Amino acid sequence: MKILRPLGVIAAGAMLALGVGRGMAPTAHSADAPSVAGYSAADLATGRTTSGTAAAVSGHGREVPPQEVSLGCWDPYFSGSTFALSCSGNRYYVYVDCSNGYRYVVGPLAGAKRVTLTCPGGYRALRGGGYGS
Repeated sequence: MKILRPLGVIAAGAMLALGVGRGMAPTAHSADAPSVAGYSAADLATGRTTSGTAAAVSGHGREVPPQEVSLGCWDPYFSGSTFALSCSGNRYYVYVDCSNGYRYVVGPLAGAKRVTLTCPGGYRALRGGGYGS
């Protein structure tokens, strides 16, 4: 019996660390921890795709910088946590505002690209766009 008690303590500690217990482990995503958004950028001329992560830059209530005349963006798409936009320009950024209260930005980009941003933790994509030149 003396050996079973320490094993029970070890098992309970492991369950806490792994989040197996019901309601025992805190969630990884909250409004205080913005995490990162995933993105992919497909070159519309070559088909080459790059991907990575975009860190939160600010709250989404912030004003968007202006879009120069030389930047053209088209075909916006929203679905759940995903926002996609095609843009063509010399030096531009694509952003998405997510329901966790943060804005995620990818760039600078150049050329014609189809950029897809996915909000972290299943948060919804509320609005997005492009800016720059």
